[in-house]
Parts: sequence; structure tokens; C-alpha cells
Amino acid sequence: MLDRLGVEYLDLVYLHHPAGDIDTIVAAWRDMERAYREGKIRALGISNFDNRMDAFNAIMEQEIKPQIMQIECHPFAQRQETRELAEQYNIQVECWYPLGHGDQRLLNAETLEAIAAAHDKSVVQIIIRWHIQEGFSVIPGSTNPDHIEENIEIFDFELTDEEMEQIRAMDQGESGRYFNLNYDMMGGMFTNPPREWDGGF
Repeated sequence: MLDRLGVEYLDLVYLHHPAGDIDTIVAAWRDMERAYREGKIRALGISNFDNRMDAFNAIMEQEIKPQIMQIECHPFAQRQETRELAEQYNIQVECWYPLGHGDQRLLNAETLEAIAAAHDKSVVQIIIRWHIQEGFSVIPGSTNPDHIEENIEIFDFELTDEEMEQIRAMDQGESGRYFNLNYDMMGGMFTNPPREWDGGF
């Protein structure tokens, strides 16, 4: 992979989904650990492990712990329990779907429009700034140069505590998520049923 990319190392590699049985998941993680020790990878991460705790716990029993946990997170789905889980293990949260998958209900929300107007910024910039101030790693995807430039221009202002609370109040919990994988419909891809985090460690 490094040869194909023409690089000496990768900054970050995820185990993207807790697919298969625990032995398979652990074997994949140990391969990543080996690459990490060899300097081929600088950080290891997990993605979407928050709704399969047996897989999460199996990874946490390995020698090298994840530095990054990638989850869906945006103002409609602020993922409080998963954030507490990550904090417990000193894992950085990285957000995918940080703009709510472009949902117009989010991008046209009155709360965000009012805050955007107060700062002379776009709603997208307000959402990204909220992510930053919450301590997340946030990487909105775009191929549009104008959007990419807009996404970067979020370091010349700061949301007030009141504005942060207004955005936190938009949280709809798990019902605010856009990506809800039905493990039962995935057949043999996921051989163990998901187990939601019960709030304990």
C-alpha cells in the first residue's frame, strides 16, 4: 500500500467496522499493531465500534489502544454516551457526517442561521466551529474548492458559551442519526449481535 501511494508511512489507519467474529477483528487489529511498530502507521483508529461493545472491549484488551474513534456526530446526533466512552480511554473523537449528511433541516435550522448571522458566517462554518470547540477532530468532505476554502475559514471567530449551549440543545440523541446500520439485515457479515453501551466501564 505504501508503495502504491508513494509514501513512507500513513498518518492514520482505521479498522472501519466491527465486521465478523471477535477472533477476526482481533487478528486484523494485531496486523495493524505490527505495522504501527514498524513505523508504517503513525496512529491506529476504530470506526463505528460504538454499537458493538464486545468488539470494542476486545480491541481495548490489545497492547496498542486506539488513538482515534470515528463516529457519526453532528448537532442533531451529539453522541454523548459514546463521547464519554472515548474520554474514559483518552481516545480522540473524529466526526463523520459532521454536517448532518447535508440535511437541509440542519443546514436551515433557525438556531444555526441566527448564530451564523451574528458572526457573519455561514451555517456550515458555525457547525464546523461548534465541532472544533467541542474538542472533536472534524473533516468535512468536499471536492468544491469554494466549499473547501469556506470550511477552513473558521478560526477567526469563536462561539459564545450561550451559542454553544443553544447548539447542544439541538441534540436529538440516537434518533438524530442518519446512519443506522441494521445488523440483522447484514446476514453473515456481522456474526455477533450488536450490544449497546450500558453506560458502564
